[in-house]
Amino acid sequence: MNISEFSQKPSSGYTYAKNEVPPFVITTNRTLLAILSIGNEVVFKGIYAPDFNGQISIDFRGLYDVYLKTIIPTTGNDEITHTEYRRRFTATFEVVVGEDTPGDSNTISWYVANARLKSETPFYEWGRANFLTNQPIEKTTNYEAPEWLTWWDDGALCELTARFYRRNGTSMDVTVKTDADEGVYSCNVRYSRLIRMANVLPSSLLGYYDLILSNVKDGEVCRQRYIYEERSGHEKYFLFVNALGGIDTLICKGENVLAPDITHNIGRFGRQYRALDDTNDMRKWTQHIGQVPNRQRNWIYELLTAKQGAEKYDPETMKYLEIVVDSSELSMSDFGQLAGSPFSYILNETENVVADTERPDRSLHQSVADHADELYDETTKVFVAFSHGATEPVTIPSDMLYVLFDNDESQKMETVYYFINGTKEGEFTIGYDESPVEISIKEGVSVHFETEGALESLELRYYPINNL
Repeated sequence: MNISEFSQKPSSGYTYAKNEVPPFVITTNRTLLAILSIGNEVVFKGIYAPDFNGQISIDFRGLYDVYLKTIIPTTGNDEITHTEYRRRFTATFEVVVGEDTPGDSNTISWYVANARLKSETPFYEWGRANFLTNQPIEKTTNYEAPEWLTWWDDGALCELTARFYRRNGTSMDVTVKTDADEGVYSCNVRYSRLIRMANVLPSSLLGYYDLILSNVKDGEVCRQRYIYEERSGHEKYFLFVNALGGIDTLICKGENVLAPDITHNIGRFGRQYRALDDTNDMRKWTQHIGQVPNRQRNWIYELLTAKQGAEKYDPETMKYLEIVVDSSELSMSDFGQLAGSPFSYILNETENVVADTERPDRSLHQSVADHADELYDETTKVFVAFSHGATEPVTIPSDMLYVLFDNDESQKMETVYYFINGTKEGEFTIGYDESPVEISIKEGVSVHFETEGALESLELRYYPINNL
């Protein structure tokens, strides 16, 4: 079998999107053994016989997917080099002679990228001239939103630059990343990261910035603009691997609803019922995207249907939590300017536990404390009156006695003596000592008070021990 017998085949060394790789069409009257491999690993092996037209058609579509992957962001990492985004596949065709004995063989190698593209331009040209995203070329963002851009460097020295625009009409550039080796890269281009790299006061800048990808061969290759929009406090941030294998951020301004699937099983043990912890409960959230421009509906559809990986970003802890989108209700009309739809998701962890990062707030607020009600008083109150400078003995069923009095000007500096079981144990002075005076006692003792002044009464309070 000669190479001329291929009436259709992938071009050797070309890079294709997953849906672009042309099937093999081979004109032959022989039975062929087809082998698809990556390096030394055999992906597929099959024997094909020609049809009535003397042709064999072989399409490897669907076999590529499991070997291609886009790495999603991890906490603390702002740059990603994708090692499995684009891989080299090799097809070998051998003539079957007798019992699968190989005869003449032909080998063809090509590259497949983790992308699906519908364009008049083939991926090996399109990918070199665009960021790997279909997001709006002018996208709104804020100071806490993560924003990632992915691109393919085909071997030319590439540089990713952030350009800020000053209010005086000039601009300033800051280099975000430079890569010299062929490969696919992703970079976090969030505002809060770039403004620190630029080291310039935001008050001197206009409210937008550009990300420019350029190389030494072609100059500027592509550009993405971010429009700054102050957050409302309701935003939730989701990262998706898009259809092109890049990483996009979807900022949702609608409500987030916890709507778990909970099952309760009850068992009887003897004469008592017990709750059984044998159910597969699932924490599930519904996220409303909020009102977005109608022209973004195709992009949102792409994110929800790509199904290659998704994360929820927590700006409080700056952590990425892997999620699985399990349902969506995309219904965006082309009538009007704004549209919105919800989608549901679960954490990809099977363990049904609440992480400590999910506590919504760990700071105390004085404004909340100022609205607190008065604490309920559970003490027992007893009033004792002085007669001829002494009170009647009172039995106290507690180990702590609180003595309250008014700091009346006419009673200031009057000294009061307290006796426990008839023995003088101490004293306090009105106006000098603060009310209440705390007296430690033993439960069930008898207490009375004496004074040489004109004090009329005292208020006693205690927590009865038998009520604790």
